[in-house]
Amino acid sequence: MNLLRSPRPSSTIATAPLAAIIVGLIFASAPLYERIAGWVIVLFFAACAARLYMNRSGGRLPSLPVKVLLFGLGVGGIALTYGTALGIEPGLSILLLLVALKLLETNSVRDFQVVALLGFFLALCDLFFAQTLTQWLYVAAVFSLLTAALLRFHRGPGRGSLRGSARTAGVLLLQALPLIVLLFLFFPRTRHQFLMQFGQPLLASMGMSDNLSPGSVASLAMSQEVVFRADFPDGNAPSMGEMYWRVAVLWRGDGLNWVRGGPSGMPEASKLHGPVIRQRISIIPHGAKWLYALDRPTGDVRYIRAETQAGGFIQSRSPVLKNVTYEVFSRPQNRETTLPAVQRAESLSLPARVSPQTLALAQGWRTAHASDRDLVEAALRHFRTERFTYSLEPGTYDGLDPLHDFLFQRRIGFCEHYAAAFATLMRLAGIPSRVVLGYHGGESNANALGKYVIVRQSEAHAWCEVWLKGEGWQRIDPTEVIAPDRLSSGLESYLQGLSAAQNPTGQPSSAATGWRELRREARLAWDSLNHQWDLRVLGFDDETQRTFFTSLGLAPVRWLDFAVLMAVPCALLLGLTGLYLRRPSRPPLDPTSRAYARFCKRLAAAGLPRHPAEGPHHFGERAAAHFPAAATPIRAIAGLYTALRYAPTPPSPALLHRALRTLPRRLHTEKPG
Repeated sequence: MNLLRSPRPSSTIATAPLAAIIVGLIFASAPLYERIAGWVIVLFFAACAARLYMNRSGGRLPSLPVKVLLFGLGVGGIALTYGTALGIEPGLSILLLLVALKLLETNSVRDFQVVALLGFFLALCDLFFAQTLTQWLYVAAVFSLLTAALLRFHRGPGRGSLRGSARTAGVLLLQALPLIVLLFLFFPRTRHQFLMQFGQPLLASMGMSDNLSPGSVASLAMSQEVVFRADFPDGNAPSMGEMYWRVAVLWRGDGLNWVRGGPSGMPEASKLHGPVIRQRISIIPHGAKWLYALDRPTGDVRYIRAETQAGGFIQSRSPVLKNVTYEVFSRPQNRETTLPAVQRAESLSLPARVSPQTLALAQGWRTAHASDRDLVEAALRHFRTERFTYSLEPGTYDGLDPLHDFLFQRRIGFCEHYAAAFATLMRLAGIPSRVVLGYHGGESNANALGKYVIVRQSEAHAWCEVWLKGEGWQRIDPTEVIAPDRLSSGLESYLQGLSAAQNPTGQPSSAATGWRELRREARLAWDSLNHQWDLRVLGFDDETQRTFFTSLGLAPVRWLDFAVLMAVPCALLLGLTGLYLRRPSRPPLDPTSRAYARFCKRLAAAGLPRHPAEGPHHFGERAAAHFPAAATPIRAIAGLYTALRYAPTPPSPALLHRALRTLPRRLHTEKPG
């Protein structure tokens, strides 16, 4: 028995729609390739090429035993590749394998429709990993391509082109848009809605963590990935230099390495002073619990369940797996008068290894300065005057005493080196200290759609806080004295300034500068559209829906009311669409028919309508007899139309239009004198 021989002698699918559906499947699955085993992708493309090859005249499709064997080998290979057949990556690999096998057996109307549905499903799977406006537009384009392939298939060979089918598919999707909008606005939503992303890939891509080591922040500096966007509804946004976004506080340090740890308890909201700054923050899903707020959050967080951690930063109570927009309130000044004993003990714990030179440096400051504030200023002055260098690539500190190497030998580091070293020196001098991780500054984006700040991974930053008696926890940022331009202008501008200073002859031309600025404006405009998409569409949760119903006077709304609100407009819209599609339609007229129709209309207006079954020659003779003064142009028009319609070699259509212009404007029945 020949296993390659199919019961069907040859393929019955036309090549054009088959090629279109294969292209649609490739584009639908493309965003998933990084999560699918490489050999499965190769197998999928091989199946696509094989199915096109089998579509030639006399080509045969594989038999059922061959497909079963391929499926078994494929699932076994996936299980060996991942060590299991369960999970996101193995599941997607098996799905693509099944699509490939289904494509190999596609040979009927039902098979073709199933393959198209699988393409729609693959495109929707793309949204589990990214829900940006770009991704949604990409999925919409894939849907249009798959729909066009279906239309081309059902129209049959020789009936329209793929371009015409694509145009019809676009019209169908536009007709469905009102129904999509109604479902979006009125479909019942729950607190844990469908708009989410899988956590495992997100955790792998999230840069911020709850520990600090040399290079941990510098590794994020070149990433332009957006972390969150923030606007200020009350209009009291601080300057960029004062935007310290608090993410985590690290209590336990060992030289240049710090971890979160920490005692229980936190500053009370009443101990915070200064103007209240309200922020509306839209965060990108990251799979962790990080939330962002300006120094210092009061603990009042709206639209998301959050809790305040030791050190005065906020975290979500559950991992952030979807786009979330929340409001948080901050006050910039801390005025605690007492430091709890448990916090004092934690913030004064010393590293296990300290070199005598490091200890002598800190104790020398302590001996010379009775005031803690003066000691802090002396430490900052030391970093300013002892030729420390701020660098994005400081190299590794992996010796026995990295802190000693940093302070007395290499003296080069990024913000995390200076924050960790400064906090350790403060503890050695008897001043409680801790390290804060977060972001500094951002990129302002102001346009017609609003004004907000974009914070990227490149804005990741670390600074220090020290406890000063009578003042509370105070922010001390050593970067401010070592590289002040880094904080005032941002990392990108700071690096560009360093590059220009090192290479003064390599200044970019005005054209290059203009082109770079144009690209920046386009990027910000597109980011603004993405921000509105996140706020208005992805952020349309149950709370926003209830607010929307309240604005329409429909609150409170029960589940049954939801169903009615959704069913009635949808039924009305479908009914109107059905009536529109069932309306009587006339085929469009060609230019010759339109010209003859104008001729008949002129004669009907003069009192001589054409009978429905009357031919052009008979009507022309009757009209010539009725209007003898215009008999010559009437006979010419009737003759030209007859020749254009029925002559083996028709004349030029321009002659008919020229004859129409010779027809008198007013037609009379009198005989010529």
